[in-house]
Amino acid sequence: MATETPQTMQTHSPETILSTMSSIKKMLVVGAAFAAVGYLLVGMALVLEFTQFHPLLEQFFTTQTAHSVAGGGPDRAGAAALNAQLATIHMFPSLLLWLKLGGIAHILVGIFVALAAIVRTLSLVPHRLSYAMIEQQ
Repeated sequence: MATETPQTMQTHSPETILSTMSSIKKMLVVGAAFAAVGYLLVGMALVLEFTQFHPLLEQFFTTQTAHSVAGGGPDRAGAAALNAQLATIHMFPSLLLWLKLGGIAHILVGIFVALAAIVRTLSLVPHRLSYAMIEQQ
């Protein structure tokens, strides 16, 4: 295992370290923005599910007692209201799935960017430590 001595270690200039630190701050802001958008998408999916989708299903099951969600029943051919309700019900799950999966993807991208910022920060530690060691001598 090769170890670097202070004489062979190449240190970055203070300007390079400061510019890297400012880019790390930007990465953390971008990661936080992605995570915030993800939480908003997941929250929106849950709000839509509980405020619109579940009441729509309850309304369907209370008003259309002779039919199932799959359709069918004795007077299916002439029921325009039934067809409209079924079309609305069948449209919601794909929208909710997109919102939930999109939200989770945004959250994961935010976590990845934050972890990349942590790795960049850890890569600066030896250089900042070398400056601290030089100042003490």
